Amino acid sequence: MDVTDDQVHGNQEGAFFNSYYHGVCYAPLYIFCGHHLLVAKLRSSNVDPADGALDELQRIIGLIREKWSETHILVRGDSAYAREEIFYFCENQSLVDYVIAMGTNGVLKLRADDVIEKAKHEYEKKLAPITELMDSLFQKKEDLEEVKKLVPISTWYRSIRYKTEKSWSCQRRVVTKVCYGSDGLKMRHMVTSLPVSKFHPQNFIQKNTVREARWKIGLKNNN
Repeated sequence: MDVTDDQVHGNQEGAFFNSYYHGVCYAPLYIFCGHHLLVAKLRSSNVDPADGALDELQRIIGLIREKWSETHILVRGDSAYAREEIFYFCENQSLVDYVIAMGTNGVLKLRADDVIEKAKHEYEKKLAPITELMDSLFQKKEDLEEVKKLVPISTWYRSIRYKTEKSWSCQRRVVTKVCYGSDGLKMRHMVTSLPVSKFHPQNFIQKNTVREARWKIGLKNNN
């Protein structure tokens, strides 16, 4: 599931200025299966990004089940679709799972604190000998900063059971990806119904756009 912008010009009905897309547009909802477009629903750009998503998801899964009753369905989307009603629907369907992005918060960051420190320490350990060498070769600080960008980012993962204070009805599995590099700390989270046996934290690499909705599985780095 994804949303994008459809820019318009003039006074088209239902078109609004959207600050995220920097223009007057519509915000259609798309559902893909690989490269196959299953849903394209035109919407105004002032609606919730998840508006109508559950209804379309239910409709599409119903149509799939009429033809392929034993097919395992994996629902994917960005953090706009990390909603209780979508989780609950998938959890109560046979052979339906989800892997959906979610935004970070203080609790998730705190629970990943030890992993953050490990990633930072690992990056600084790789950086130290290069910094010593470059200090002797470069006079300008900006030259050293450019060289630091060549040091590989340290990536670590964490899988926890988590429940929001109000919006979630139960605990769910959240996989956290921690990256530490020359630009500092970056974190991403995915909430999933898949168990560790089917979705190991190290297999956490998402590439999820309207034009190219697919998963790339990476089998490296640390836990």
